[in-house]
Amino acid sequence: MPARRWMLVPRRPEPEAELCGALGVSPLLARLLVNRDVITPEAASAFLTSKLAEHLRSPMLFRDMGRAAERVVAAVNASERIGIYGDYDVDGISGSAILVTFLRALGHEPVLHIPHRLNDGYGVTEPGVRRLAEQGARVMITVDCGGVAHRELALARELGMDAIVCDHHQVSGTPLPAHAVLNPIEPDSGFPFAGLCGAGVAFYLALGVRMRLRESGAAVPDLRRYLDLVTLGTIADIVPIVEENRVLVKHGLRELTQSVRPGIIALKTVSGVADVTTGTVGFRLAPRLNAGGRLADATRSVELLTTTDKARAEQLAQELDQENRARQTIEVEILNDAIAQVEATPDFAERRSIVLASEDWHPGVIGIVASRLVERYYRPTILIAVNLDTGIGRGSGRSIRGFNLHEAMGACREVLEGFGGHRMAAGLSIRAEQVDDFAGLFEEAVRARTRAEQFVPETTVDAELSFRDIDQPLMDDLDRLEPFGMGNPEPIFCTRGATVASRKIVGENHLRLYLKHDGRGIGAIGFGMADRDVPEGATVDLLYSPQQDEWNGETRLQLRLRDIRLARDSNG
Repeated sequence: MPARRWMLVPRRPEPEAELCGALGVSPLLARLLVNRDVITPEAASAFLTSKLAEHLRSPMLFRDMGRAAERVVAAVNASERIGIYGDYDVDGISGSAILVTFLRALGHEPVLHIPHRLNDGYGVTEPGVRRLAEQGARVMITVDCGGVAHRELALARELGMDAIVCDHHQVSGTPLPAHAVLNPIEPDSGFPFAGLCGAGVAFYLALGVRMRLRESGAAVPDLRRYLDLVTLGTIADIVPIVEENRVLVKHGLRELTQSVRPGIIALKTVSGVADVTTGTVGFRLAPRLNAGGRLADATRSVELLTTTDKARAEQLAQELDQENRARQTIEVEILNDAIAQVEATPDFAERRSIVLASEDWHPGVIGIVASRLVERYYRPTILIAVNLDTGIGRGSGRSIRGFNLHEAMGACREVLEGFGGHRMAAGLSIRAEQVDDFAGLFEEAVRARTRAEQFVPETTVDAELSFRDIDQPLMDDLDRLEPFGMGNPEPIFCTRGATVASRKIVGENHLRLYLKHDGRGIGAIGFGMADRDVPEGATVDLLYSPQQDEWNGETRLQLRLRDIRLARDSNG
């Protein structure tokens, strides 16, 4: 990984002072809010309180919500079969679980189709549409997919199904042949917040249906109990944790911790999770839910989240936990192979992109490995798993800050069978014989859209602190900022001129330090930093996030290192 540039966020004294005066918050909390562009007292109050009743906008702001909700209500009342077509990632899984659970609460048993990653491929497919029609579906609701499925949605219409699209991916600009489209990223969607994930859109559809049912006096379920499922998809899909998403996740984390769903309880048990945070969702719960869709069938993950059978939930959770362990083994093998390919590339130092392909890679894991390569080399990266039987490769890409991966793929469309995704993550399909041509075109696309300085990774620093500033009031301020995620990152602080009083390697490659600064000592842990050259007695500059460390029934402050270097080597 190239040395990181440390970028201290410039001060904005006027809005900081206004927040202190209007809300009575500490100067540091005001600074952290302003750093996140929360600059008015009204916005800051909403950000800090995040009340469900006050800060969730009406689902009827979606242009097509009325049509969508009324069609679902009509289907439920007429006992028409509703089909749910969900994506195989955690967003699609949790969004599908929301609708399955909601419809069951209304006395309606839907049919479900989650595509198999290896057999069916990505997105809405013609065989999947036909499968729902054959099971008698008259309404097809897509979850986290369908936004560009013109041909497949037209087929659904031909087969007698009204399609309701719940998606949040890039759109083609051409109207879809659907009964209703709920996609906040559409310019004319009507919904003012574009950051919802697929599960968030599915939740809003449930809200819209619930509103219509309440108008007719029907009994309706309490959708606050569904916030655990919304939160799984929102965190796993790495959408901005601001506005609606912040409200949903803040309350959803509490719902996850207290959940009575047998599947959530079993999932937390195999994951070793009690109190749920954004970190435990992203690194422990979500990977296990994803494991089914990566290596086999994601339908079991939906079943886990929707079953009321405790024994079945425990069985499914154990299966997914085992598959997650298998996924980790495969991931390490592919990562080592990919690193070897990169290191063997003669002109790699001059290249701005990484495109690698292999017939030995599992397509369900290459996206994770692409992320690891971006962390290591800081270049837009695409890995392609080639199927020898079909001659088709399925690729998964990850980007760097400031580079639109989806747009760059569009510049290479002449050699692709298909592609889709976002600025930071995208997928593609390609014929094996076109991979070399694609690598050249993609390198050209990256060069045309980047500057050399973009290839130095940056860490944004919120403030420079003395160790004397790190106390319980600071931790209380940080608690008020949670939940953290994209758009509201966990604060990172800098301290310069600390002394390494002691150094110890723990585990396989973690670094534990005891540091002294300004007359105070604090312990620090650096995960994966055992190779850092910071000997005892050295003067260092460090980036960190303070945290509460619980051990043997005691709680103490410690620093989770983000970066550390000898003082003479620091910049930024």
